[in-house]
Formats: sequence, structure tokens, C-alpha cells
Amino acid sequence: MIIFDTNAVNLLPPSGPRADIIRKLRESGHHRIAVPWMVLEEMAAHQAAFYPDRHKSVVTALQKLRELLPWELESSLEPLDLERLLNHWRDAYREIFEVIEMSGDIARRALAREAMSLPPAKRNKDHSEGARDVAIWFSILEFLNENPEEHVFFVTSNTNDFGDGTAYPYPMDEDVRGLEGRLTRLADFDQVVSRFTKEVSGEAAETAAGDLLRSFPIQSRLAQTAVEILTSPTGFVGVGPTDGVVQWRSWITPPEAELLSVTDVVGHEIEGDIWYTAKARWLLYGLATDGNDTQSIACAWEVKVLFSASKEDQTPTLLTPGEPSLPDMGDERCAEALKRLKGRAADVARRSVASMSAQSSATGSYLAQQMAAAMPKYDIAGLMGTANLAQQMAAAMPKLDVAGLLPTANLAQQMAAAMPKLDVAGLFPTANLAQQMAAAMPKLDVAGLFPTANLAQQMATAMPKYDVSGLPYLATAAKPSSDDETESNGDEETEEH
Repeated sequence: MIIFDTNAVNLLPPSGPRADIIRKLRESGHHRIAVPWMVLEEMAAHQAAFYPDRHKSVVTALQKLRELLPWELESSLEPLDLERLLNHWRDAYREIFEVIEMSGDIARRALAREAMSLPPAKRNKDHSEGARDVAIWFSILEFLNENPEEHVFFVTSNTNDFGDGTAYPYPMDEDVRGLEGRLTRLADFDQVVSRFTKEVSGEAAETAAGDLLRSFPIQSRLAQTAVEILTSPTGFVGVGPTDGVVQWRSWITPPEAELLSVTDVVGHEIEGDIWYTAKARWLLYGLATDGNDTQSIACAWEVKVLFSASKEDQTPTLLTPGEPSLPDMGDERCAEALKRLKGRAADVARRSVASMSAQSSATGSYLAQQMAAAMPKYDIAGLMGTANLAQQMAAAMPKLDVAGLLPTANLAQQMAAAMPKLDVAGLFPTANLAQQMAAAMPKLDVAGLFPTANLAQQMATAMPKYDVSGLPYLATAAKPSSDDETESNGDEETEEH
């Protein structure tokens, strides 16, 4: 029986490679894999730890929004249901592990031992703690007593409370008396993999490991993982933009990553699937912050990883990630890799600028179309040739001087492109130009207008008014022709017709 402590499987992704190895070990029929009930509760609690506070934050935000709005907010939030979330994670982990249930007797004895601050409980300043550790310990001992044929491998890195597996403090030494030969401590998941899987070694393993770790999906996932776990209040070391040593605390965005080396590759076969552990050293380059300033940082990062060669869609599991260190700039391979990463980062920046420029141009075009759509609408169907309609409309239209207004776009051309188009090809003197224009233009009901009315002035009055006093590039709108000029032009036009 392999029994895990919380620290060995904390926040274990149910669909990740480690969970898959546990399933494979259980499916083999040679091993039982379990967690005490107390560990199951701790694992579920850690997954749900932030749920109440985040739910409360959303409730507060919605309440503040309701106080601001003059109408009833339609959005709502389902009630807090912590037990539902805990049950979700309990079920997920029960699918992976066998659970060693805890009796009421164990619970009472664990609390009593904590009250006395006896190992694996302890005293912390003015209070005792560790009842959960005692409950885990008593659960293992109870399992051993009830299953005399079983040998237990207890996986925990908590040597302070549970000992190193060779000696136990009082009263734990009395607890385990007679069971010593059936209880073995393993330090971490890596030791589980090494002990209970078939080792596959050789050149083939190294080649497979290198090819997989150099693949784009793996390096992309590694970069995202670096953002998630590489953060420190005291900072890490790296190389800055001027190749000097600088301090940084966390990545701003996922860095570019390139594999520098793969060493200590060992493969393990479990039920036909081969899993590898290896030490991989990556070069990372990207934007990082020291808490105040942001700058480009390069660093080396060595990680021991667990991955499957037969399941390329599985991302590697970081078994023992190290701290970032200074890259060896004297190494030609490292220097060349950093040069490539800087080039990739520059390409990303150029594409971002180009995308922003394209968006800006599209915004200008959209603005011109909006302005054209806001122009007044006229129904000029039936207007006779008693007036020079084209000249009156031209005189009534506001004049805009937009030269130099937008250096990157010709607003006048954009507006012209957005205006309705008239097909006057082949017009004859008998054609009714006014009717063609009326069909092309949007409609305004001017029913009741008489030939004596000054159509140009009415149209000018209907035009929207713009305050352009603050725009240095816009000229004052041209005024419509006077009544006399309009009537005179109309007479001349009539004579020409």
C-alpha cells in the first residue's frame, strides 16, 4: 500500500500526468494507492480555499453596481455553496485514490494528543497545533493493525513532524513498536516513480526526451508555468538589457523559452506507457518586474520534469523546479539561443504595433462612415427644374478643411467614399436628374414645399450644426447663397433648360 500525505499530492490536477501514473499503478493490480480521510479533506479544502472570499467580492461588486444604476440590474449570482465545491473535489480525488476512512476514536485521540503538544503534534508559541497530522498518523497505524499482510510506503516530505523513517520521537516510537518492518517512508512523488515503475534507459530515452521538450507546445506550457510559479518577494537574478546582473521578482508575460540541455534522463514503463524523468535546463527571456520597473530579463531555469513520450498532448509535470540563475553568456550555445529569443520577442513586438496601426486605420474609416450616416435626409422627388438644385445643395453644404487633420488617413476621401453614388452615364436632356438624385439619396419629407420657397435655405437649416471652434484645421462652414442670388441662378438655369 502506498499512502500519500497532503504535501506529496497537494493541488494534484486530476487529469495530469501524476494522476495518470497513480491510476496506472492501481490498474496494474500490484499496488494499492491511498490517502487517509484527513488528507482527502485537506486536498479538497485547498482547492476550495479561495471560493468564499471571491464569491463575497463578486456580491459586493454587484451591490455597488446596483447602487449606481437607476434601473434594476438583471445580473445575478448563485448563492454560495461551499459544500458543493468540496464534494466535487472529494469525488475527483476518490476516483484517483483509495480512501482510508477515519474512525471517531482516532479523531478523539488526535485531539487529545494535540492538547498535550505531543508528536506529531507540537506547540507553536502559546498554543498547540497538529491534530490533523496526528489523525493521519493514527490512520496509517490503524490500517497496519487491521491489515497484517500489508506493507505501507508513506510518502511525505514532512520530516519535522513524521520523522525520517528511521527513528521516531516519543510517543511515536511506542505507536510504531512492532510495525517498524512494515512501514517505509518515501520523500516525494519522484521516489514513488523510481521505486514502482520499470526503468528504461539508454540513448533512445535521451533522444525522445530532447525531441519532446523542444516541441512548441511543451515550451509554451513551460513559459506559462514560469509565470505562475516564479515569483519571489526577495527577487531572482538575471541579465538585464545592458547585459548587467539585475534583480527581478516576477514575469509580466510568459517569457520566450528555449531548451539548453537535457540530462539525467530515466524512463519508466507502466503498463506499456513509458514515462520519463529528466533534468531540463531552459533559457528564458521576456519582460519582468522588480516591483517598480519593468525591463527585459534573461535567465536560466533548471527543472526536473516528468512526462510521457507516448502521450504528446500531456504537458510535463514539474517535479523539482529550481530557482532561476544567471545564464552562462560565455557559452556559445547560450549566447546564440539568447540572440534567437530576442529576435522572436522583437517580432512579437512588431506584430503588435502593426496590429494596433491597422485597428487605428479601421477606426478612422468607421468614423467617416458614421459622419456620412449622420447627414440630413431629403426627399426631392418631384422637384422641377425651376431651380438649380445641384448648385443650391452645394452652396448649402458645410465646407470642411481637413488638410493635415489626420496625417495617416485622408478623411475627405473616406467621407466621399461613404457618400451615396449617382450613375449619370448617358444622361440626356430629357432625363429627370432630380428624380435620379432622389432615388439615391436618403429621404426627408418636404411635402408642401412650393416653387417660391427657398429650398437651399430650408436645406441649410435642416443640416446638423457642429461646433468646430476648437479644431484648428476646420474652416468656417460656407454660407448659403442669398435669396436674390438663388432666384437669379434659378432663372438662369431655367433659361438654359
